[in-house]
Amino acid sequence: MAVGLTVEIKGDTSNLDKALDKSKGGVGGFGDMLAKNALPIAAATAGVGALVVGVANLTQAAAADAAEQEKLEAVIRANGAATAESTAQVEAAIAAGQEKAFTDSETRAGLESLIVATGDVGVATDLLTQAQDLARFAGVDLATAADAVAKAQAGQDGAIRKLVPGLEKGATASDTLAAASAAAAGQADIYADSAAGMGSRASDAFGEIGETIGAAFLPVLEEVLPELLPILKAFGELVTALLPLLIPLVKTLAFILGLVAKALATVVRDLVGFVTWVGNAIGAVGDFLEAANPFQNFRFPELPFGIGSAATAGTRARSGRSGGAAPVTINISGALDPEGVARSVSRVLTQHSIRMGRSSALSTG
Repeated sequence: MAVGLTVEIKGDTSNLDKALDKSKGGVGGFGDMLAKNALPIAAATAGVGALVVGVANLTQAAAADAAEQEKLEAVIRANGAATAESTAQVEAAIAAGQEKAFTDSETRAGLESLIVATGDVGVATDLLTQAQDLARFAGVDLATAADAVAKAQAGQDGAIRKLVPGLEKGATASDTLAAASAAAAGQADIYADSAAGMGSRASDAFGEIGETIGAAFLPVLEEVLPELLPILKAFGELVTALLPLLIPLVKTLAFILGLVAKALATVVRDLVGFVTWVGNAIGAVGDFLEAANPFQNFRFPELPFGIGSAATAGTRARSGRSGGAAPVTINISGALDPEGVARSVSRVLTQHSIRMGRSSALSTG
C-alpha cells in the first residue's frame, strides 16, 4: 500500500521560497523539477545498482575461475607433471572440451584425477577424450568418468564396468578400458551437436565473456579489499560489542509486546463471551414469550362450510350459484380473550345459520 507524506510549513516561508527560487523558480518550480526528474533519477539509481550487482557477480565468477586454475596448477606441480608445454596442453584441452559442451570447470576437474593417475599432462589430456565419451554415454559428470578411467589406468576396472554394463568379465583393466572406450566412442560429439549440447555451449560462451569482464575488475578488488577488510572487521567488533546491550532491550520489547498481545486476547475473549451471552438472552426471552402466548395452541373449531373473503361470500349469495354453503369471514380485533372469541364465533355462526335457513326457504318457496 502506498503511503503519502504531506509536510505543512507554517509561518514565514519567504526565505525558503527565495532560496529555492534561485535554483528552480520557487517552491512550485522546485516541486516540478523533482517531478520531472524523479523517473530518470530512479532509473539511473536502479541502473547503477544493477550494474554494481552485475559487476560483483562477474568478478566473483572470475575469482572462482582463477581459483580453479591455481588448484589445477598445484596438482600438476605436486605430481611432477609441470613442463614447458603443460600450460598450453591444459588450455588446449579446455578449448577442445568447450567444443564438446564441457565447461572449463568440468575439464579441470576431470584432468585432476587423470594427472594424479598418470603423472603426465599429455597422457591425461589423451585419456580425457575417452572420459568425455564415457560421461555422455553413461550420463554422468566428467569428473566421475575421468575418475573411472584413472582407476582403470591403475588396474582397477570396477568403476568402468559400472558405467558400461556388459563388458567381458576376467579381462584386464586395460582391455576393459579399451572395450568401454570403443562402446562409447563419439558420444561426446553427438551430444555437442544436439540441441541440448548447443544450448550448453552457448551458455558457456556467455559465461566466458562474463569471466573475462570480471577478470578486469579483479585488480581493483585486490587493491580495495586489503583496505576494506579492516573496516569490516572493526564493524564486526562493534556489532559484537553492542549485542550485549541490544539483546536485553529486544527481550524487554518482546516481553512488553507479549503482555499487550495477552491483554488484547483477553479483551477479545470477553467481548466474544458478552456477545454470546446477549444472543442467548435474546433467545431465552423469545422462548419465554412464545411459551406465555395463550393462543399458541388455539385452533378454530371445524366448520361445516368454508371460510373465504366477505366479497366472495356476498357475490355467491347474490348470484345464487354457490354450489354449496356460502363462505363466511370472521374479523376479530382488540384484546384477545379466549372466552370472548368463542362467544363471538358462536354468535356469528348462529346468525349465519339463520340467514342460510331463510335463503333455503326462499329458494324452496
